[in-house]
Amino acid sequence: MDVLKIWELIRHTHAHLIKGYEPALQSVSQATGVEPHLRGLLLAVLTIEPESITPSHLLVRVPYYTPEEYSERLDKLARLGFLEKMEENAHYRLNPAGREVVHRLITAARQAIVSLDPLPPDAGLRLAELVGRLVDASLNAGPPPGSWSIKLSSKIMPPLQPPLPYTEQAFSCLSAYRDDAHLAAWRDTGLSAMALEELTLLWQGAVASYDEICKKLAYRGHSCHIYSLMLQELRHLGFVDGPDHDLRLTSAGRMYRSNIEELTDRYFFAPWRALGKSEQQELYDLLQQLHTAIAEAVIRQS
Repeated sequence: MDVLKIWELIRHTHAHLIKGYEPALQSVSQATGVEPHLRGLLLAVLTIEPESITPSHLLVRVPYYTPEEYSERLDKLARLGFLEKMEENAHYRLNPAGREVVHRLITAARQAIVSLDPLPPDAGLRLAELVGRLVDASLNAGPPPGSWSIKLSSKIMPPLQPPLPYTEQAFSCLSAYRDDAHLAAWRDTGLSAMALEELTLLWQGAVASYDEICKKLAYRGHSCHIYSLMLQELRHLGFVDGPDHDLRLTSAGRMYRSNIEELTDRYFFAPWRALGKSEQQELYDLLQQLHTAIAEAVIRQS
């Protein structure tokens, strides 16, 4: 069984599940004033406990933002009355109101997931067990890549019953481990996070000019000048060619970025040996059943 094929199916199934429970989260957002882009931040504050959170913590998993962008978002949650800010060191903790909102978000999502579950009980439980074994194997794999992100995600794993909320959180854990693997594959290259993101966008064919890069990444909080400097870095390395209005990835740049992806795959899939070939096939078959049924349910819901 092709593990990459299984992973792609997990990603697509998870995306449909997220669409399926998004209306429940929107209802909580409207009732509490927590905007969608801040919901994940509240969850991050919960998972970092018992530590308080800082922009530095958030930059570990997603190093592409400015620290100021994270500070602004944390400050906004504090102004909304959901975080307590320790002024002397800009650390933040959940206060009782914030803890209640996080609980409401998690509960609403998981109740919606249960209502979406199309699998017979035995099949749903078997799927949860198989995906859970991949999570456990990833947690215990040891470096590289490390387990910063997956450990935080696993802290909010629900019980095995009912099975679909457990499976959904296991999907989140595997996504977190994929981030751990990608970060480990990139960090030793010496390329800055901003330059890597530019290179990735060009590698994916998502942008073809400097202006498109600036527009695409404006939400990260960096000025266009920073991305201009990163572009100079990529040109100096021989990874990018062409004028600003018509950027082209060189063969060296394509190979460099492809090598990062190949190393990411190697780190990420190493723990999947925990499942034998027949179990991988069983996992794929169960995922196909879930994916098809959830996709249809989301279409009907919309």
